Amino acid sequence: MAKFYGMIGFATQEETSPGIWEDSIIERPYKGDVLANGRRWNEVNDQTNDNFTISNTFSVISDAFLYRHIPAMRYITYMGAKFKITSVDVERPRVKISVGGVYVASEPSTGLA
Repeated sequence: MAKFYGMIGFATQEETSPGIWEDSIIERPYKGDVLANGRRWNEVNDQTNDNFTISNTFSVISDAFLYRHIPAMRYITYMGAKFKITSVDVERPRVKISVGGVYVASEPSTGLA
């Protein structure tokens, strides 16, 4: 079983101007295991390049922050790329995270909440 160490991105809502709320990403490091490891290219008819998708499952060692912010989880960094989190299963003291396609969004902030 392969080991994992990487960042998990969490979205928090911030008011950028009166009445305007936007997601702000906070990254935190986690470690654990890679339970399943699969990759595929999805052919898209109207695009020149195919989409790259992984279907991996990670089991990360959790902490209080992760348990409190499970609904805010957006991506996990693996092999130098950010992948969208598609499902989460809580199995204390670990959390199983399944991922899918590449995550595309704003840059993370440096602060920790």
